Amino acid sequence: MTPALFRIALYGSLAICLLGLLWRVSTWFHLRVGPDACNVTVFQRLITAVRGAVSVTFSRGLVHVLRAFFVDVVFQNRLFAREKLRWLGHQLILTGFTGLVLVHALASVLAGKLSPGYQPTLDPYMFLRNLAGVMVFVGIAMVFAGRRRQQTGFPQSRRPIDAIFVALLGTILVSGFLLEAHKIASPRAFYRMTDQFIGTTDPEELKPLRALWASEFGVAFDDMGDGIEPAVIAEGRELHGDACASCHAKPTSAFISYTAAKVLAPLSGALDEARADTWLLYLHLFACFIGLALLPFSRFFHAVADPVSLLVNGAAREREFSSAGRASRRALALDACVHCGLCDSSCSVGPLARHLGNPALLPSHKIVATGAHARRRLLSHGIGPDALLVSEGAFQCTDCGRCTTRCPVGLDLADLWEAGRGDLAIAGLPAPSQWVQARSAFAWAESLDSRSTPDAPSAPLASDRRTFSHCVQCQTCTNVCPVVAHSIDTEHGVDLTPQKVMNLLRLGMLDLTLGSRMVWDCATCYQCQENCPEGVRVTDVMCELRGLAYHRLGSVRNPGGPS
Repeated sequence: MTPALFRIALYGSLAICLLGLLWRVSTWFHLRVGPDACNVTVFQRLITAVRGAVSVTFSRGLVHVLRAFFVDVVFQNRLFAREKLRWLGHQLILTGFTGLVLVHALASVLAGKLSPGYQPTLDPYMFLRNLAGVMVFVGIAMVFAGRRRQQTGFPQSRRPIDAIFVALLGTILVSGFLLEAHKIASPRAFYRMTDQFIGTTDPEELKPLRALWASEFGVAFDDMGDGIEPAVIAEGRELHGDACASCHAKPTSAFISYTAAKVLAPLSGALDEARADTWLLYLHLFACFIGLALLPFSRFFHAVADPVSLLVNGAAREREFSSAGRASRRALALDACVHCGLCDSSCSVGPLARHLGNPALLPSHKIVATGAHARRRLLSHGIGPDALLVSEGAFQCTDCGRCTTRCPVGLDLADLWEAGRGDLAIAGLPAPSQWVQARSAFAWAESLDSRSTPDAPSAPLASDRRTFSHCVQCQTCTNVCPVVAHSIDTEHGVDLTPQKVMNLLRLGMLDLTLGSRMVWDCATCYQCQENCPEGVRVTDVMCELRGLAYHRLGSVRNPGGPS
């Protein structure tokens, strides 16, 4: 590759990457999530961010930021506490990628100045390159293995650019190993070296050196047999010491590339004829340049947003966010989410997603939907089926806070859900409890009697008599229920206590429970379930009834579906 072409490709990709980064970062200050964010201007959000950064820099808050950098960003303490396998995978990727950048990509800038005798074909650099590449491969495999353990049956939708970026990463790693392996086994590369350092490419004159490099350096000469005399090799070793040893070591330490070179040895002549070193180099470099340019536009931008989010958390450790700060933090969270699925596995209503067939109940899908609504994509064609599913997922949330606690990058998901629900209500998608409680439970039951709903989702708990077979109607659930206690002093009390809801289900009168105010007023505090002497899953049943009611009552209210 000519120096001019290299500079054009490098500076072009850097320019695109920089512009993309500026564009993505700008969304943190103008993207609005939540009704309260509409009252804050972009200028106010920028000023708040600048003031916060300055105040932290010149206060003891800087200590918290530095702690967050080393503990949360570098060591990834949050992920370590929750998922050891993925933590190890991420550490391998981070360490390996950093090593490749320092020892390989920036070697002429850093390694060359730190070590005046640096040569990429010397040790320990060959070993470190291979080790770093293997660490990245192993880390990726461990992360994917960890993700498979958290699968919920609803994989995230992938944009084509994300798949392209992953393919580019794989191309960079594989082409790098293949390029080094080909150079090890290539006679063409050997003669290019001797022409530069010895001043000749004559095979006969170089016979001793060729014998040494064929036996100990892995070069695959077509005219070299196995029976090389030791005396010739000794003569070659002397020549090597005089002309080559200062910049070439035995490549056996490059354990991956050297092994690949042995495999490619029979093809080395054909690969030399095809100029494999040239097109592998072009493939490697242009994959790096294209990947650099696409980074801000892919989901992997979280590699930039995550550290910023964690540092912001560290800076705000001892202070409350202002309205402008909350608005920017929510927009930042949309980019910082790594879609790891750890929040899905701990979500209290997560099990309902499979039975209701609605992935929008899961936190990792809700954050995507929240971002789509903030970017005006969710309702671009009106209130359609996708928007209805998102609304159901948003309002089915019990605000238990488990997703926030479980998040490995410290996102305040509870605040994000509350803000998102406010946006949905303004857009004409209010909480189901508002339209369900407008009618009595008996009125809804009568409506359901006149309309069949064969496509209604399953209700494994509410439809299984074994769920209630141990219920003795002791009223313990009612006695400990805070909703029942609060309703005594209000004008409109609950129509059915938890114990009555369980009894109706025992009698097979499920339709009568769906419109009950108790189902929709339930605080999901789990007091009833934790105190039940027979272990009846009262709160889980209440959550399931909400999801079932959303579909069944919505179909009665509006033939087109819930709204």
